[in-house]
Amino acid sequence: MIRKNDIDELAAAEGFLQVVRAQSFTRAAKALGKSASTLSRMVAELEAVLGAQLLVRTTRRLNLTEAGALYATHAEGLLAVRRAAHDAVAELTGGVPRGHLRVSMPVSVGERLLGPHLPAFHRRYPELKLEIDLSDRNVPLVQGGFDLAIRVGRLADSSLKAQLIGRVPMRLVASPRYLEARGAPRRPRDLAAHATIVIGPLAGPSEWVFHRRGKVERVAVDGIVHTTSPPLAAQIACAGLGLVRVSEWVVQAELARGELVEVMAEWSCDEPSDGRVGVPVHVLYAQGADMTPPLKSRVFVDMVKEVMRSEVLPVAVQKKRDAARRG
Repeated sequence: MIRKNDIDELAAAEGFLQVVRAQSFTRAAKALGKSASTLSRMVAELEAVLGAQLLVRTTRRLNLTEAGALYATHAEGLLAVRRAAHDAVAELTGGVPRGHLRVSMPVSVGERLLGPHLPAFHRRYPELKLEIDLSDRNVPLVQGGFDLAIRVGRLADSSLKAQLIGRVPMRLVASPRYLEARGAPRRPRDLAAHATIVIGPLAGPSEWVFHRRGKVERVAVDGIVHTTSPPLAAQIACAGLGLVRVSEWVVQAELARGELVEVMAEWSCDEPSDGRVGVPVHVLYAQGADMTPPLKSRVFVDMVKEVMRSEVLPVAVQKKRDAARRG
């Protein structure tokens, strides 16, 4: 009989969680630098100690049992405490960010905005290993074992620490090919006669809101394509399929090359009443609101802020000035 003292439960828990994330003993073992047989034995020993089956193994995938899902939640907490302890000691003994930093962010933020800057970030902090999950769905931070997340849009109420790091202007764009064939809408109500590409989680009619000189127009659009991926929507728009309302940072390159052009520029896609332009971008920390994030999280967020200042905010300021001149 295996007793709890006979195994390193933290190591076993870490292996178990890696298997859950990778959905494969082989891939998880490679990530941890172990053999698949060793990792399988660790999970089996953990199940024996707990007296419950954590995983159901089939020929195609691994599924969590009810006990496995419950243990995974608590195990993430245990490992988070260990990481926090290591980070605190590292900061105290030299202030050098090291260890693992797990970050969740939308696909377009990772691929279009931050991706080009990550090599320089790694050269600056070579002892810090990044694990970046790109998802357009808001994954749970603590349960998913993440240190922080970048969230675009309105932030749901949370007991976790959140920080506004900037705003992203929105644009209505289309390809020159589409506009030559269909003409350009002059005001929001003209969109009823146009093909649209809608970015969002659900199919069905969506509402686009436009502002001009204190006037507000709301338009119901039933896109010919719905997608959760802003880069895919931009690619489809470049091909001439329709108009798309999208974040500025997603289409900066396409606008610069002339593959897309702004449409109905005198009508703002952003709410102007509070004097700020664009959709809010927050960083959400795994720590509670009353706790200071570890150094590794702070240096990553500093990098994101710098990218926002240099690449996103100047565009927003220029757009606001253009709108003021038009007004």
